[in-house]
Amino acid sequence: MRIIWFISIFSIVFASNSFTFTDSNGKTIQKKIKHKQNASLNQNVKEYSYQAFYADLQKEKIAALQAQMASVKENGLNANSNSKTTTQQQSTYCNTTIGSITQNAKQFKGGKYVWGGTRPAGFDCSGYVQYIYNKHGINLPRTAFAQSKVGQYINKNNLRAGDLLFFLTDKSRGLPVTHVGIYLGNGEFIHAASKDKGIIVSPLNYGSYANIFVGAKRVLPS
Repeated sequence: MRIIWFISIFSIVFASNSFTFTDSNGKTIQKKIKHKQNASLNQNVKEYSYQAFYADLQKEKIAALQAQMASVKENGLNANSNSKTTTQQQSTYCNTTIGSITQNAKQFKGGKYVWGGTRPAGFDCSGYVQYIYNKHGINLPRTAFAQSKVGQYINKNNLRAGDLLFFLTDKSRGLPVTHVGIYLGNGEFIHAASKDKGIIVSPLNYGSYANIFVGAKRVLPS
C-alpha cells in the first residue's frame, strides 16, 4: 500500500538540529540532523557569527568604494578634477582596508597556534597573515619567507598599520626570514607566536622581537 504523508506542521529547532512533522493521522515524527565536525561549528557560536558578519560587512564596504572609484573614471570628468577625486577615493579605500584588516586580525587574539595551520581552528604565523589578507581580497604566498618577497620595502621609521613585519626566529633553518606578523601601530604587532603563546600582540621596539627584526613590507596601496 502506498502511504502519502500530508505535512501539517513543520518546524526547525536550531539548538538541537532537529525538526518535527505530523502526518494526516496526527502522529508526530521527529528527525535529527548531525553535522560533521569542522572549525566553524567547533568555534564559539557568538564569536563565529560576529566574525562572519564583520567580514561580510567589510567586503561590502570595499566593493562599494571600488565601484565608486570606477564610476569616477567613467563619468568623463576633467583631468585635474578626476585626479584629485581619484586620489581622495584611493585614500579612503586604503584607510578603510587598513582598519578592516587590523580589526579582523585582532579578533583572533588569543587563538590557537598550530604548525602548518591556515584556518581559525589553528594558525601558524604565515597561515594567519595569509588568511587575514585573503579575507580582504589580497592574496599572499604561504610561507613567511615567500611573503617577505612581496610588496614594497618600508623603513622601520615609516611603518603604517597593516604593514607586514618579518623576523629571524630560527637560524637553523637556513632562511633569512622565519616569522611574520601584522603591524597594528603604536609600536605593536599581532602574530601567531608559538604553540605556548598562541596569537598575541607584542612590542616591536623592545623585547625579544626587537633583536630579531629583519624588515617590513607594504602590500597595501600607499
